[in-house]
Amino acid sequence: MTLKSILKLMDIKTLVAGVVPVILGSIYSYYAFGQINLIYFILLSISMILIQSATNMINDYFDFKRGADCKERGHEKALVSGEITPKQVLLIIFLYEFIALNIGIFIGRQTSYYIMLVGLIGSIISILYASGPLPISYTPIGEIISGITMGIGITTTVIYIQSGVFNVNTVLVAIPTSLFIGTILLSNNLSDMKEDREAGRRTLPILIGNKNAEKLWVFNVIMLLVSTCVLMLIGIYPIVVLVAVILLFPYRSISNFLSYDKSIHTKGRTMGLIGKVGLKYHLAVVTGLLVSIMFKVGI
Repeated sequence: MTLKSILKLMDIKTLVAGVVPVILGSIYSYYAFGQINLIYFILLSISMILIQSATNMINDYFDFKRGADCKERGHEKALVSGEITPKQVLLIIFLYEFIALNIGIFIGRQTSYYIMLVGLIGSIISILYASGPLPISYTPIGEIISGITMGIGITTTVIYIQSGVFNVNTVLVAIPTSLFIGTILLSNNLSDMKEDREAGRRTLPILIGNKNAEKLWVFNVIMLLVSTCVLMLIGIYPIVVLVAVILLFPYRSISNFLSYDKSIHTKGRTMGLIGKVGLKYHLAVVTGLLVSIMFKVGI
């Protein structure tokens, strides 16, 4: 077991899905309510990286046990390539979850035990995503579950931890992030359609077809812009956020996405595109919020 094999097991290209809600939630808390705790921010970031990594490992472990991962995926799957053993994977999962649990307990004691309930629900969903008689990852609702759980669930929880506020506005702020995270999974499932079909999965791209899945991808990306405009119009975001998003948004990613066939061989390109979209979008939102904060305090 090497560091390289552990990083492959963690699937680091997906970790942005765990960190983005923490960054957005913390900065929005400071913008809207004047509250941010840097210690909580660091601990939450570490916790989410560990939880997202553990979820990826659980998924890989059960796929390996079911024989759902083919040898062609050895370059991206440490279990398939034999770089790491199933027992070692279980040990890492336990270690990551144990550290994340203790971070959650510490933050819960400092803020509210509501956090522990949220963490428990999240852990149950994480387990059900990859295990059980009908794993969520084998169904067409994976994108919805992941989007709601990580996008809305984590973002609103982070805002609550930082400010003690949970309301309609904090939920609405999380919707674009929910779209982005759901589209990460859509990108993954779109690339794995052939292999997933052979493994007996009924993911959303398999259900609606390749072309419709691509249209949904484009629709979700466009909705990041539309939802930001709506959030500005109803007074949740300042206009500077919308301006930043319009200026920094990676428009070419849409045409690039439509320019090639999706398969396991182009998966890295597809995941890279949605990662670029999400990073640039959230960077623009955070930049806009920080600029607005500076104007508020008179800098």
